[in-house]
Amino acid sequence: MEAGPAPALSTRLLSNSRSVYFSAILAAFVLVTRILCRGTLYYADGPAEIRSIVAKTYIIEPPGYWLFDRIAGLSSNPVLAITVMNILFSTVGVVVFYYAACFFTKQINAFLGAIAYSTIFYVWFAGEVHSTYATQILFPVATFYLLLRYDRNRTKWALCLAAFSCAVGAGMRPSDGVFMIPMVLYFAVFRMSRKDALVLLSLITLLCLCWLLPTWVAFKERQTGVSGAASYVGQIATTRSILTGVDRYTVANVIRYAFPLVFGFWPVLGVAVRNMFRSWKDWRVKAIALWIVPGSLFFILLFIGTTVHLTFLTAAVVLLAVSSPRLMTITALWNAMIFLALSPMPSKRMVVNMINSYAVTYTRNGIKMHYEPTWSHLQQGEGTK
Repeated sequence: MEAGPAPALSTRLLSNSRSVYFSAILAAFVLVTRILCRGTLYYADGPAEIRSIVAKTYIIEPPGYWLFDRIAGLSSNPVLAITVMNILFSTVGVVVFYYAACFFTKQINAFLGAIAYSTIFYVWFAGEVHSTYATQILFPVATFYLLLRYDRNRTKWALCLAAFSCAVGAGMRPSDGVFMIPMVLYFAVFRMSRKDALVLLSLITLLCLCWLLPTWVAFKERQTGVSGAASYVGQIATTRSILTGVDRYTVANVIRYAFPLVFGFWPVLGVAVRNMFRSWKDWRVKAIALWIVPGSLFFILLFIGTTVHLTFLTAAVVLLAVSSPRLMTITALWNAMIFLALSPMPSKRMVVNMINSYAVTYTRNGIKMHYEPTWSHLQQGEGTK
């Protein structure tokens, strides 16, 4: 997984034109598929996000998601705004993934890897529901790509944009932002000068304050404050985590992490693990491992998540196996078939919604809280359940 020598000018020009061509195809593919498969307002935190915007509190339960809700609240129709946001996060995220993958393999392999990334069934689903998961299709891989660009060219703009991407991604989903800290710190310590490391970490900290402080104020106005957030986290840790011993909750933690990961990645999972060990001396592989491990431990040991929680680490897993084009193609076809033919999660507007049979017991908690309020109902303070 080592980078090759610098190409000649003519080769670089050809490579750039091919990249533009591949990027256009990827953007068009993701944009069209997400528009066709956009979902109704029913899953996970979607209704709560909209209600917080209507009430102008812009937060739900910790960690609040203030930045995401505040941006959506700038529109007169936040339901439509979130739809547009998530489609754009999906589209741009897949294109950025392609450019990140080009650091590891040939352009055609990177293109096939990006197609696979876009079709992973829970990533596809994350892009068509009214919640924050789709933000993690873009921001983690954008941060990693910009750090790779900085490492190669030592350009200050890449450094500043990496800080911006990291901070905004953390603002959209603060828990997933925490998962990225070890990877960013590793890069700052081992791949940057002290001066540039200080700039990167200072920028991230300052930019994070732009959403941390309003989030804290919003919680305080709801009379919950930091203590309420701490109580919420403490409840999770003491009632549903490995700290309480092995019970149905801790077993569910493992199943909800492992099952969708194996289900979506079985063609390439073995190759990804093999490549990680084979190329362990490559600093980029170490960075990818640090991208994956913290969040994985959190979901296995502490928190009962849903399938789409794994969106934050998906790009990292695909990058580890992106040099295997045949397996990438199989992964893409498998996941597209599962999403379209079996409809892993229900959506009334999905163009193909034939059979809803995937992991009913362990991943479809959305069915039990199947809210379907319309925007007009929410404006009137109503909703159906």
